[in-house]
Amino acid sequence: MTNAIDVTSLTKSFGNLTALSEVTMAVRKGEYMGLLGPNGAGKSTMLKVITGMIMPTSGTVSVNGIDCRDHRRAMETVGCVIETPECYPNFTPVEVLDYIGRIRGVPGNQISARTREVLEEVRMWEWRNKPVGKFSKGMKQRVTLAQALMPDPDILIMDEPTSGLDPRGMMEVREILAGLKRSDRSLLVSTHMLNEVSEVCDSVTVIRKGKLVMSGNVRDLLRRTEKDVTLEVTLRRDMTDDFMKDLKEFENVSGTERINNYTFSASFAGPEDREGLVELVKKHGLGLLTLNQKGSDLESLYMSLTGEDDTDDIK
Repeated sequence: MTNAIDVTSLTKSFGNLTALSEVTMAVRKGEYMGLLGPNGAGKSTMLKVITGMIMPTSGTVSVNGIDCRDHRRAMETVGCVIETPECYPNFTPVEVLDYIGRIRGVPGNQISARTREVLEEVRMWEWRNKPVGKFSKGMKQRVTLAQALMPDPDILIMDEPTSGLDPRGMMEVREILAGLKRSDRSLLVSTHMLNEVSEVCDSVTVIRKGKLVMSGNVRDLLRRTEKDVTLEVTLRRDMTDDFMKDLKEFENVSGTERINNYTFSASFAGPEDREGLVELVKKHGLGLLTLNQKGSDLESLYMSLTGEDDTDDIK
């Protein structure tokens, strides 16, 4: 079966500067892959080559079996958000998607229905007739995600989709991406944030200074060490003593710490139960603001593979 994306011996140079060197990776159909690396590792360069924005120096890249140099055909089933896209500030989300739908070949009699479907997916239907220029950065990011989804693509390519967002905006974008999963849709998302990979993706490819460091299944990587997984949770309301008592009795919880009135951490000696933890918060009516994994195996592995001195990395 043809992969969604195939990258083979990809090298990209800018004069004497080599941004990518002999990188090989594949995204299977239906797979969510995180492209992980420090800022300046070459992630954006790789996505630009994959989407045909720039041409490779050597090597090959294909999308659904079509060489990326045949840009029009290769991108027919792809939706992408590269770097920091902007919408016309005076357009409403409905007008933006009508424009994108016509560009991407959505039949005219389907644009209205597809617009509503997409805006509901990204939780922006309520603001469909408001000018984009008045939106927060997180809301604008959801509109750009809607643009990528408008033609109902088989493949999504996202370049650091939560960059610059506050914790709530990050969580909302991750939840939307996770909710978009279906058996025949693939995702390649670049990020330097470990919890995005562990929360959203099935697999991960790590690059540093333009070179492939490793690639594999996220869960397999997380099992490489025996450290406890610690989840840090921020709530909307003050924690109660009853909640802390129930938390300490939660399955596989080996330790808890009350960081302040709104934030706590819970360490798991066995498999962590995020859904159960969220349900416990709901049961006590405390409201969930953020949930992040701290000190994970992936973090330790990432630091050991990428090193700490990235000052000479390139983007």
